[in-house]
Amino acid sequence: MSRETPALSSLRLVWLAVFIAASCAQQRPAVVIAVAPVDGSAGINRAIAQLGDRGGEIVLEAGTYRCTSPVILRHNGITLRGSGHGTLLRLAAKASCPVVIIGDEANSPRRPVNRVSLLDLAIDGNRSQQIGECWNGQCDTGELTALRSSGVVIRRAHDIRVERVSATNCRSGGLVTEKHCRRLLVRQFSADRHEFDGLACYETEDSVFEDLELHDNPGAGISTDLKFARNLIRNARMERNGSHGIFMRDSNHNRFEDIVIRDSGASGIFIAQDSGRPETGCVSNRFSRIEVTGSKGPALQVNDASCERNSFATVRFADNKVGLHEASPGLVSMENLHER
Repeated sequence: MSRETPALSSLRLVWLAVFIAASCAQQRPAVVIAVAPVDGSAGINRAIAQLGDRGGEIVLEAGTYRCTSPVILRHNGITLRGSGHGTLLRLAAKASCPVVIIGDEANSPRRPVNRVSLLDLAIDGNRSQQIGECWNGQCDTGELTALRSSGVVIRRAHDIRVERVSATNCRSGGLVTEKHCRRLLVRQFSADRHEFDGLACYETEDSVFEDLELHDNPGAGISTDLKFARNLIRNARMERNGSHGIFMRDSNHNRFEDIVIRDSGASGIFIAQDSGRPETGCVSNRFSRIEVTGSKGPALQVNDASCERNSFATVRFADNKVGLHEASPGLVSMENLHER
């Protein structure tokens, strides 16, 4: 019997997605609190505090919720559910903070959060009306990183669902995962017109991201930039992003399936190490059924020799400035490439 490769099989990751969804659903208690648009973020946070550690569900009516501070889901077992994209969380002018935080807001989260769901709503970061990218001060202070003004920030969180959520127009990114997250399920998520990336993932493992629409972001469609391992990204479309469709560093044993990247401002897919640190190269990632067209740089750029054993199967490159650019020959294996 053959041993499973370090990259989790697609079947196992699909099972993981089902497990996360079922785990969150099974933990949903009978307590339900309704919140109206007039209550804004303050009303949502009061409902979260009322539920506390017993958990429960908060249902948001259709309408626009003015957010003067973040909605913070720091308790276990809470579901925040909108009424579809008619439920809009809109950041107030000069708030300069995330719209939704799943997890603890301290620079170094004090405890993990588990079994939280964010469902069926839209987010508007009101980008032009913010006075800076970071909440309550400088972005970086020593080894600590302050929270940035993104649509959704998930931090030190496990068994989390984000489904049928859109984020637009944030001063930083669309959705950010960080501070050691595991078993996230992000499904039917769209992100556009953010200052930087549509989806940015750091210190995230064993998670599933599928059915993604990431377009018109000045940064990358997807950025995986620190300890991103054993994840599945599937059925994602990235169009007209200003830098790369996918930007990767320190990302290993991940699977990318059914990916479409169009009209990137630089490379379609950029695979690299952190500057001067070969231990942060990208190793043993698998790409299947990939289409990259119209990139102003290479369709695929492998920037550093430390990025080894990355494989591609069933690939179409068309109308890019360059097809494959490698730091040294043979860094990637390519099967069934169609290029023009």
